[in-house]
Amino acid sequence: MKRAVHVFAVLLAMIASAVGVASAADLSRAVTLVATDRLDGSPFEQTVIVAAPLQDGAYVGFIINRPTDVKLATLFPDDGETRKVTSPVSYGGPMLPRAVFALTSSAPSIDSGVVPLMPGLFAVLDAAGVDRVIETTPNDARYFVGLIVWAPDELDQQVTAGAWDVKPADPKIVLRAKAPGLWDKLRGAKPKSGAENWV
Repeated sequence: MKRAVHVFAVLLAMIASAVGVASAADLSRAVTLVATDRLDGSPFEQTVIVAAPLQDGAYVGFIINRPTDVKLATLFPDDGETRKVTSPVSYGGPMLPRAVFALTSSAPSIDSGVVPLMPGLFAVLDAAGVDRVIETTPNDARYFVGLIVWAPDELDQQVTAGAWDVKPADPKIVLRAKAPGLWDKLRGAKPKSGAENWV
């Protein structure tokens, strides 16, 4: 996985050196990132990501159109609470691939590990918080293994390089979108057969 992330970083550096377009995207709030054709062949090909700024200038994000066929109960067979979760987990990104995170419409009643991404969407980043979501509202959240973190200015450089189309973020798309056809729909392309019902 480290090699794939390194290849992605090299690819973006090459794009940045070849493209001198100024970024006009407003990255001061949560956004939806839609991979452009420049990312074809990379681990982020045809991905759709929700990303939001953190207080230190970095960004956190989750790939929202890479579901797996693995349930939480499979990952944690000794935890009976995980059997309440009916949907499989999604692949959120290459960082911390063994950790489980939750995106939910309401923050769990816990003091730490919860990051408000936008009105109506919270990222639950620590184990205690994720456990609380599973216990209280197990199927009102999406669960991810791994995430993405951009250093300050890194995401802006990638957008300037043409790697991402930036669109407004929408909690409904994040929490309820179906993966097939989502990238096509957001790119304005005609979805492949059978992928028309993307939300």
